Amino acid sequence: MRIHFLGTNGWFNTQTGNTACTLLELQDCYILLDAGGGLYKAYDIIKDDKPVYLLLSHLHMDHIEGLQILPLFNWRGGLTIITAGGNKKELENIMRPPFMPAPESLKTKTQILEVGAAKNLPFDFAALPLEHAAPTIGYRIEAGGKTLAYAVDTGVADNAVKLGRAADLLIAECSYLPGQSPDNNHLNPQQAAALAQEAGAKALALIHFKADDYNAMHLRDEALAAAGRIFEHTLAPYDGDILEI
Repeated sequence: MRIHFLGTNGWFNTQTGNTACTLLELQDCYILLDAGGGLYKAYDIIKDDKPVYLLLSHLHMDHIEGLQILPLFNWRGGLTIITAGGNKKELENIMRPPFMPAPESLKTKTQILEVGAAKNLPFDFAALPLEHAAPTIGYRIEAGGKTLAYAVDTGVADNAVKLGRAADLLIAECSYLPGQSPDNNHLNPQQAAALAQEAGAKALALIHFKADDYNAMHLRDEALAAAGRIFEHTLAPYDGDILEI
């Protein structure tokens, strides 16, 4: 499984990165995790006819703003967008004029499914609700003998631990600065590291750095150091980084 970190910021795009979007290259398909501002970078990566699956965690704009870039792509394998139960109508209401072109007008054949209707996919996945201000789900993806967990935009949550249990890689959010935790909608680096430790994950990747607080890369390095003191196998990827698991 090859992982491309296309967007690692939270909230808005800055010189430190685009908003959250991660691309997984699998043998039989591509998987996009969220559709933040980094989605456009998939243009240079997705080149063949394998199907593309976009798994959305929730509908906050920093996780779906990249949807307006979909007319750029002509993915011959088609695109399936998977969202939380109850969110399909909300998403369809956003993916229409005057906000953006409707799915039926795209060059890529596109369908929207709620998680309960997503069957017979070329990978195994589970989705569980997380702790956030809006209905949000995390994912556990199993393919090619590897397991990846994705828990972004969440506070401390038992379901995040379940998703990350013994995962080869847990991608977790790191919105708050070290030691900061004003609410339970997001995590700081120590909380993310404790999550990975409790889950028994093999490695942790921190993304979704809150753009106004993490306004320079050295602050990410400080978050990485804080997390690393709790969970040794922690990474803090930049936009454009590639990881193999």
